[in-house]
Amino acid sequence: MTRRHDALIPLTHDHHHALHNARLLRKAADSGDTDRVDAARSFVQFFREQSVMHFREEEEQIFPLVINHPECPREAIVRILTDHVRLHALVDSLGTSAEEGSVEGDLMRELADLLQAHIRYEEDTLFPAIEELVPSALWTGESR
Repeated sequence: MTRRHDALIPLTHDHHHALHNARLLRKAADSGDTDRVDAARSFVQFFREQSVMHFREEEEQIFPLVINHPECPREAIVRILTDHVRLHALVDSLGTSAEEGSVEGDLMRELADLLQAHIRYEEDTLFPAIEELVPSALWTGESR
């Protein structure tokens, strides 16, 4: 197993935390209304406090390192950016539902499934491509 580049390790740690939160959200989807609302509020708080900054770091610091490379996996970056927008929209819906006091389990499962697929795609496809294409000398903008 190849070790992640030091600049990507904090993002991978974020992914583990996000996967944990996605599992909690999926588990709560089959609970009663009160548990679903509580889990939704907790997930929205997690997303807004942690995932938004994570996305921003990827978009502003990591993706620019590779976007102009001739072998840049542009379709992968487009997919990731599209996922970011979809995740924001689903979290907004989840937050609105939680504030109204009724959260559908299907919405929770859809969000958890998208987040899990998004993370797996980044870890298995995008991050290895970036590590292969970006010379070590360019990894200077590490924010953590």
